[in-house]
Amino acid sequence: MMRRRISIFPALLLLLPYLLLCLQNATSMSLPSKTQTSTTQTTHHNINDIINSPHIGYIKDPSNKREVFVIGTSHFRCSSAAEVTSLITQVRPDGVVLELDPERVLRLTKQYYGFDADGDTAQAQIDASVQTNPSNSGGEELLYGSDFVAAVTTCQEMDIPLFLGDEYAQETKQRLMQQLFRFEAYSPIPLVTSLVPDMTTTTKARATDISTTSRISLIDTFRTDPNKLTPLAVSSSPPLVIAALALLLQNNEAAASIAYSSSSGALVDAVWNVLETSLSIVLSFFASCFLFNTVIVERDEILADSTIRAWNVLRSLKNGTFIRKRWEFRVNTSKNENETGASSFDATTELPLFTLKRPLIKGKRRNLNLFEPRWLKMIDSVTNEDYKSSSSASSPQFGCVRCTNKFYSAASVDGLEGRYADIIFERKGALASIAELKEGKRPTSGDRKIGVTIEGGDEFTIDDESTSISVTKDGYMIANKWDSNDLSKPIQSDDKWVKVVVVVGLLHGNGVVKLLSKD
Repeated sequence: MMRRRISIFPALLLLLPYLLLCLQNATSMSLPSKTQTSTTQTTHHNINDIINSPHIGYIKDPSNKREVFVIGTSHFRCSSAAEVTSLITQVRPDGVVLELDPERVLRLTKQYYGFDADGDTAQAQIDASVQTNPSNSGGEELLYGSDFVAAVTTCQEMDIPLFLGDEYAQETKQRLMQQLFRFEAYSPIPLVTSLVPDMTTTTKARATDISTTSRISLIDTFRTDPNKLTPLAVSSSPPLVIAALALLLQNNEAAASIAYSSSSGALVDAVWNVLETSLSIVLSFFASCFLFNTVIVERDEILADSTIRAWNVLRSLKNGTFIRKRWEFRVNTSKNENETGASSFDATTELPLFTLKRPLIKGKRRNLNLFEPRWLKMIDSVTNEDYKSSSSASSPQFGCVRCTNKFYSAASVDGLEGRYADIIFERKGALASIAELKEGKRPTSGDRKIGVTIEGGDEFTIDDESTSISVTKDGYMIANKWDSNDLSKPIQSDDKWVKVVVVVGLLHGNGVVKLLSKD
């Protein structure tokens, strides 16, 4: 009888459930369109009642006056959206960190509000759907991503700063390739040590001392809401069934070869097939370890670092070093026929602001590649004759401030696609003079772009009053009260506690808690 060995491929299918489950945190999202997420009104509870919820982890750090609530969620339709809303409403944190990157939060919220690639929306159809079935307006009705949508909309309603804590999906994929040939990336220790505490503890220990760390209980979380198992069930069922059938058929073939053949070759074939299958399972296990280390553990570190960064920004915001401004603006103002041209303002009392990742140094030049409509309008405003005539500067100028946090999500502004902006930046900035300006076109779309060379000038400080910053109809900020001489503004005391909520997938919850408790 011709020996037919089992292929390694069917056994390797055991890897796919874990692969799909891990990659759901790094790939793009899709979900039905909704007009809004309803915020459930909840009463305030004792802190122990909150942190004893099985899906919530907690870290209290008295030395740094820091409280962190880590809520583990399932991104598919379940109770996670209501739980996120309830936690934020009860805790009223100083900031919320999301397991999202700029691309995913924009794509998620655009689809949530029903905008297509051109920024158009079938608003009438959405309203009709909600009117027919009022329950459709709730965030829990979303197929995927309602936990993040609930966090975004709740924070917008409660005026809470939002922070993006994850890396771009492309960066995750690049790390996968870079770690592929590193021996340490295949270590099973992180996977085993993370599973043992979660799976051996069936009931979450009641937190009697709130200064200690409280972990998330996966078993109790799944028991409380079985729908949170949906990602695992959806991703694991097909490959497990295929792998099981492949193994069953091969085992039947091996048994038949032993029963109907008296030669020793059949027994050798059966033994060889068992060894080959065992090898493929071992390879699958180490591949799972590789994915866990790169897609989960390393992203836990990114999320924890982002949480620490958010805490530092919020601390500086509390003591008056930073300023926060939030507003909404339309993406393309040209769609409104009643509004044409750039905003106008007085150069003697108003200073347009541009945000940078790094501070602008006096005497140093920097090149800017601008293509967003609001920045194009800003350059048009500072280079028009009316503005230049009112300015005492020899060349057009605007202000540059270092931005410490940017959050942009899609929003519906007067029925058109817009953006919700939540920006935190330093009060101290530098004047930027336009040394060179070059018009151009973007290569793919042919849209307008401008290459601007700026040179750093004198420093200035923005007043910390709420009226010191305004926003133009084009979507950029203007400083109304700024001082180019007095840079020694008083700093408030930083002895206040800072509370942060972190919204992450269940696979990341305890990893983030562990890292933050060590910090």
